[in-house]
Parts: sequence; C-alpha cells; structure tokens
Amino acid sequence: MKNNFLFFKRIFFFTLSLYALNRLVFLFPTLKQAEEQFHFTMSFLFLLFFVFSNLILFLVKKVSEKSFDNTGMVFMMATFVKTGAVYFIIKPILSLPNNQIERTNCLIVFMCFLVIETIITIGILNKKQ
Repeated sequence: MKNNFLFFKRIFFFTLSLYALNRLVFLFPTLKQAEEQFHFTMSFLFLLFFVFSNLILFLVKKVSEKSFDNTGMVFMMATFVKTGAVYFIIKPILSLPNNQIERTNCLIVFMCFLVIETIITIGILNKKQ
C-alpha cells in the first residue's frame, strides 16, 4: 500500500510542477491575453490529464501484480482509450479559429503526461525482471 502511495505522490508532484511552469509561461503579456480566450481553463486541462494518468497507472500497476505479461499491452490500450477520450473532450478547441496557442498548450501538456506515464510504466516493467 505504501508503494502505491509513493507511486501516486510522484504523479501529483509532477502535475504540480508542470502546472506551475505552465502558469509561469502564461505570465507573458501576449500569452496572458490569449489565455483569457481559452475554451478550457488550464486547471481543467491539468485535472483532466491528472485523472487519466492516475487511472492508467493504477490499471497498469494492478495488471502487473496479477498478470505481468499483459502489462505492456494494457498500457498501450489504456493510452489509446485515453487519447480517444481526450480527443472528444477537447474537440471544441480544434475547430475554433485563431486558437493555435490553446491547441499547442494542450498538445504539450498531453505529451508531458504521456512521457511521465511511460517512464513510470517502464519502471514497473523493469522491477519485475
């Protein structure tokens, strides 16, 4: 249980650090003006990815404990489902004109969370060897 707590603690601190860095970037005047016109707030975006990451990594952790051979496949399938779900959630910002900054920000946040999920999953896979 303690191992699971440390596992989620890493994701939480990663999210806080990335959120703080993102907020700092958007303190620049031109980006601040663009942020005011965002369809989704950055808080919502980070909460969305935080929840999805926790769900994926919880699922990967449970599968690795019960059926280690399926861990990688579960990670790939969960990431595929997350990508589809995120697409349908953020679909409104893809069709809005003049929102390149919001689309770019969303993509960068998505990729950062994907990287941390992948790194943690690699750690889970390496511990079983």
